[in-house]
Amino acid sequence: MRRRPGVARVLLGGLVVLALSCAGTASGVLLAGSTASDVGPFQISLAARPTWSGDTTVHVPPLGTLAMDTHDGLLGLDLRAEEVDLADAEAVLADPSRLDGIGEAVAIDLRVAVKALAVRTFAAAVTGAVVLTALVLRRWRAAVAAALIAVALMVGNGGVARRSWRPQAVAEPRYTGLLASAPQAVGDARLVVERFDQYRAQVAGLVANVTSLYGTVGQLSTFEPNPATIRVLHVSDLHLNPEAFDVIDRVVKGFDVDVVVDTGDINDWGTGLESRFVERISGISVPYVFVRGNHDSADTERAVARNANAIVLDDRAVDVAGLRIWGIGDPRFTPDKRSFTGANEETEAAEAFAPVAATRLRRLATPPDIALVHDPVVAERAGGLAPLFLAGHRHVVDQRQIGSSLLLVEGSTGGAGLRGLQKEDPVPLSLSVLYLDRPTRRLQAVDHITVGGLGLTSVQVDRKVIPPPDAPGAPPPAGAPRSTTSTVSTTAPGR
Repeated sequence: MRRRPGVARVLLGGLVVLALSCAGTASGVLLAGSTASDVGPFQISLAARPTWSGDTTVHVPPLGTLAMDTHDGLLGLDLRAEEVDLADAEAVLADPSRLDGIGEAVAIDLRVAVKALAVRTFAAAVTGAVVLTALVLRRWRAAVAAALIAVALMVGNGGVARRSWRPQAVAEPRYTGLLASAPQAVGDARLVVERFDQYRAQVAGLVANVTSLYGTVGQLSTFEPNPATIRVLHVSDLHLNPEAFDVIDRVVKGFDVDVVVDTGDINDWGTGLESRFVERISGISVPYVFVRGNHDSADTERAVARNANAIVLDDRAVDVAGLRIWGIGDPRFTPDKRSFTGANEETEAAEAFAPVAATRLRRLATPPDIALVHDPVVAERAGGLAPLFLAGHRHVVDQRQIGSSLLLVEGSTGGAGLRGLQKEDPVPLSLSVLYLDRPTRRLQAVDHITVGGLGLTSVQVDRKVIPPPDAPGAPPPAGAPRSTTSTVSTTAPGR
C-alpha cells in the first residue's frame, strides 16, 4: 500500500523530466541551432527548426522562397542566402563555362556546412535540456536524465531524416515570390527530367539559376525557351473575371507559352452581353484553343471564334504549336442550377455523354496528343485514346491516371468569378503551364500557378516533374506515358 504513492511520484517525476527535456531541447535548437558558411558564390546561414514535417526551405531574398519536401522528422532545415559575391556572379554570367564542376564544389561545401550545423544543433539541444531541467528541478540526476533523453531525441530524429531523405525533392520545389522569375528559379523542365536522380546536378542547376537571378535582379529576363520544349498554358472556368486575362497575359509572356488551351466556362450565364468579355482573347499573343463549358452558350462559342487567334473545337482536331489537339464542347447549357429537378441530373447528363465523346475520339485516324473536355467525367470513358486529357468544371485541381492516359483537371482561373468574391477569403486564381518534349510530345513537367489574396498579391508556383516511363520508380508504359507524381489540389467554391 505504501509503494503505490511512491510509484506514482516516480512516474510523475519522470514525465516532468521528459517534458522539461523536450522543452529544453526545442529551446536550445531555436536559440543556438544555426551556423553560417560559404557555399559557392553565396554566404548562407543554416538553421535547424522544430517542426512536425521535416522539409527544407531555401530563402532567396528578395526573390522569394523554395520549399522542398526533402525528409521527415521533427527538425526542418532553413537555408538563407545572406550575401552574394557579385564579382563571382558577374564572372559566371560573362563566362558560363565557370559553372563546370560547380556541382561537386557546392555539394562539398554544403555537406561540410550541414555537418557543422548538425554538431552545433546536437550540442545546443543537449545543453538546453540540461540547463532547463537543472534550473527547474535543481537535481543533478534529473539533469543527467534530461541529457540522455535529449541525446535519444536527436539521434532518433537524425536516423528518421536519413532514412526518409528524398533527393528528388530538389526537382519539385514549391516556389513563392516573383512570378516572372519563377521559371528561372526552378530550372528548365527538360533538364530537370534528364537529371531526375542526380542530386548534385540539381544543386548545381539551382545555384546557377539563383546566381543569374542575383546578377540580373534589376532587370529580370523572361524564361529562356528550350528548342525541344513546348509550353502549353491550361486555363479553365474564368467565369467573367477580367483579372483572369491579366494573369493569363502575364504568364504567357513570363513563361514563354506557345499556346493557351481553355477547357470552358469562360462566361457565367452565356448571354449576348457577356460576349464582350471574350474580346480580351485577341490581346493574347499566342493561339487560344477553346472548348465550350456548361456555362457557355452557342453565342459564347461564336464570340470566342470571332477572335483572330482563337480556335474553337467541337469534335475536331487541329495542329497547333507542334501538337495535335482534339476537343469537344460540353453538351449541357446549365448556367442556373436551380432549373434541375434532381440533385444528380447534371452529373447523369455528363455520364450519358461520355461514351459518345469516346466513340467520336476513337474514330480519329490519328490519335491526338492532347484531348480537351470540360467535365472530367467525359474523359473517364476515354482512357488510352489520348496520352493526355485536360478538363476543368470542378474548380479543384486534380491529377490522375485513366488507364494509360493522364488526366489533369484545372481549378478556376477566374477564382470562380464574381461568386468567389462572396466568400470571406477571395478564391485564388488557378492555372498551369505544361512542358512537353517537342520530338516525342511527352509531358515532362507541370507548373501549377496559384494567384490569390486581395489585389492578387500572392503568387505560388508548384512544380511537378513527370518522369519518363523508363525512369527509376516509374511504372511500365501502357500505350502512353504515365505519371508517378503526387496530386496537387487547390480548393475553390462549388460549381
